[in-house]
Amino acid sequence: MCRRWEILMMTTRQGLYAAIFTVVSLLGFGNLQGQVRDFQSWWEIELNRKITGKLDLEGELEQRFRNNSLQYSRTLITLGTSYDLLDFLSLGGGVRTIFVMDREQRMHARYRAHLDVTGSYDLSGFDLALRTRLQYGFEELLSLSYFRLKSTANRNKLKVTHHIFGTRIDWFAFVESYHSSINKSQWFTYAIRYSAGVRYSPNFSSRFSLRYILEDEFNVPNPMQLHILVVGYSYNL
Repeated sequence: MCRRWEILMMTTRQGLYAAIFTVVSLLGFGNLQGQVRDFQSWWEIELNRKITGKLDLEGELEQRFRNNSLQYSRTLITLGTSYDLLDFLSLGGGVRTIFVMDREQRMHARYRAHLDVTGSYDLSGFDLALRTRLQYGFEELLSLSYFRLKSTANRNKLKVTHHIFGTRIDWFAFVESYHSSINKSQWFTYAIRYSAGVRYSPNFSSRFSLRYILEDEFNVPNPMQLHILVVGYSYNL
């Protein structure tokens, strides 16, 4: 009887989580009038290095193409670190350089700094993670006083990952909301990103990934709906 009750409770928890995740993912979903659509493709390479049992370093190179994946969009180089404060809580941060091509085909560099707090939880084989990120954008690398309020952003990401038993494959899905500040007291949501994908690990060091992203913008002058295919490779040094 106790065993049946445990199985029933486990099934109930999994079903409840699936329902909650579905509802959260659908919040804000929909096409906006006048919204511009585009299909983009991204590729990314990530290197990770464990310094100690709790400290990790990571670097990422990402290339993006827009206009139905026919036109170069931007290149992103990110350096970051994370530290496990507790078994379920980690603190991270990093800097990112972005090279952007404008309409006159001129390259411009932009920079971002971010601070992450991530909480994780294992629910019957499903790895749940909730990350909140505070992000600042600036245009001069050594002039932090050049921050612009419109480039201050908060990002909140809810992700679920599940390993398929007996295989080297994981599947994952997440929803992420983007918020910006007009001033120190007023924030608004300007985008929601939905994603689902799979990862394949041929060995303990390498991992390939393929994911689809749907990104909806709103509360901006020219909102876009982006359909994005991302191919990635990760290596643990």
